[in-house]
Amino acid sequence: MRVNGASDWYPIVMYSNKAKVHHGIAIDITREAFSRLGITVINAPPLPWNRMLRQLENGELDLLLGAYWTSERAQIYSYTEPLVQEEIAIFVRQGEEFPLNSLDDLVGLIGLRPMGGSYGEEFDHYAEKYLNIHGVKENGTLELLQTGRADYAVLSRYDGIADLHETGNLGQINDLPWPVASNDVHLMMSRASPCYYLLDEINKTIRDLHKEGFTDQLEARYLQIN
Repeated sequence: MRVNGASDWYPIVMYSNKAKVHHGIAIDITREAFSRLGITVINAPPLPWNRMLRQLENGELDLLLGAYWTSERAQIYSYTEPLVQEEIAIFVRQGEEFPLNSLDDLVGLIGLRPMGGSYGEEFDHYAEKYLNIHGVKENGTLELLQTGRADYAVLSRYDGIADLHETGNLGQINDLPWPVASNDVHLMMSRASPCYYLLDEINKTIRDLHKEGFTDQLEARYLQIN
């Protein structure tokens, strides 16, 4: 099973340049599930997101480690059972917090988000129509927010908190309590994969892992950053 995924999406999937492997909740569940099915996991170095999607579409890649569901993607790829659910949060500079109870509260403000990817159909469609959000090409969305060039940044909550720890901006930037979205995270499988016939077995194994508490243990371990 040839798998690949993002390089810096805490705690879903990260890539260690030193060890040359992915780590995180998505790859840990994948390895355990396929170990039970007697399948070897071949971990490729991460590539640009759009290139991985093309590889997934044509069968060069069997599985993408971590993605939100969208109707557009579902026409091309197949999704596994959800692995975990993730909150998408708004991050602001310390002392510049504002009331946030609906997406309407972001209208008229300048936002930042990592370029590419999705935060779920509902948020993406609303943002495209009503919000002024600029994509950031490389990692560093929160660092750019700190410069004052935008009012807020949109990130998955724990990925943003982990970034604050790594960059030393903890206490200078805060996440607002209300989540702008709560999304299920799935594995995304190529319909051109020679392993595609295993999708039902993969889904059953993921459900078994949830019932056994395997996923809860992973979340508890990775989310100790707070």
